[in-house]
Amino acid sequence: MQDFLSIIFDDLHLTDAQYFFVSASDDWAFGVNLPNRSIFHAVLQGEAIIEVGDERHHLFAGDLMIVPTGSPHRIYTLAGAANTVVDISGEFGQPRETPITLGNGPLSAYILTAGCRFDAELGQPLMSALPAAIPILGVQKSTPEWLRIGIEFLFLETRERRPGHQSILNRLGDIWFVEMLRTYIESLPEGNDSWLRALKDPALALVLSAIHKYPGKAWTVPALAEMACLSRSAFADRFQKIMGKPPLTYVSEHRMRVAAWQLRHTAQPICHIGDAVGYASETAFGQAFKRSYGLAPGRYREQIRMESAVSAD
Repeated sequence: MQDFLSIIFDDLHLTDAQYFFVSASDDWAFGVNLPNRSIFHAVLQGEAIIEVGDERHHLFAGDLMIVPTGSPHRIYTLAGAANTVVDISGEFGQPRETPITLGNGPLSAYILTAGCRFDAELGQPLMSALPAAIPILGVQKSTPEWLRIGIEFLFLETRERRPGHQSILNRLGDIWFVEMLRTYIESLPEGNDSWLRALKDPALALVLSAIHKYPGKAWTVPALAEMACLSRSAFADRFQKIMGKPPLTYVSEHRMRVAAWQLRHTAQPICHIGDAVGYASETAFGQAFKRSYGLAPGRYREQIRMESAVSAD
C-alpha cells in the first residue's frame, strides 16, 4: 500500500507554486502574511533572522525555514530589526524573473522564497499538527543536495518557460515540502504523542493509509486492529493516545473532509458523494454532513459557489 505520508500529501493538493529570490543589502527587513499558503525560505548566502509569532530563528547559508500555513512573519538582518518591513506578500501570484532587491551596497543575504496553496480542509489534520514554523538547521553552510538540484532546475524552468511550466513548479513545491517535512518528522523525539507521531508508527501509519485511501469502506475497530496486528483494546488505546480521538471518530471526520472537498471541486451528485464516503443513503449522509459543517450538503455547495463568484468579481 502507498505510504501514509504520500497519501497525506496527495490530500493537500498543493497548487499555484510561486518562487522568487530576494537580494538584500545593508539594513533590510521584509514580511509575508499569506494564510492557506505554505511558505518556504532558504538562505543561500549570508544570514538572516526570521520571526514567526514569538519564535525567533537565526539562519545561516544552507539553513531552511518553512511556515506551513503562511502565518505572519518577517525576515531581517540583525541591523535591520527596527527597520520598516517591506511586505512582499503581493509578489506571490505574479511571475517574476528578477530578484527582489532590498537596500543598497554589498550583498548581506540572498534568499530563495517560495509558496504554494494547499487545501485547508483536507490538509487540516497535517497542518494543525505542525508548529507555526519549522527550521531545518545545521546544514553546515552548504545547501542540501536535493535543494541545490531543485534550484538549478528552477533557474532553467523560469528562464525557458516551456509548456507545462506551472505544473513543473507545482511538482518542485511538492518535492521541497515533502523533503522538509520528512526531515522534521525524523527529528521528533520518540516520546512525542501527536498526529505526526503516527507517521513514524508502522501499525498506525498502515491503518491511516487505508482509512485515507478507502474512505467509503465500512471500517470497524476490529478490522482496523487486525490490520495493525494488535488486539482490539491495545489498538484502540494506542490510537487514542497518539491521535487524540477514537478510531471511528477519525474515520467519520476524514469522510466529511473528503465529502466537503468533492462538494467544492466537483459536480458529482450528492448521493454519489455520500456513497463514496460510506453512507448507504443520501439522508444519512446529509445528517452526518450537517452535524460537521452546520449546513446540508446542497446548501454547503451553493454557498461555496456563491463565495467563489464574489471572489472572482
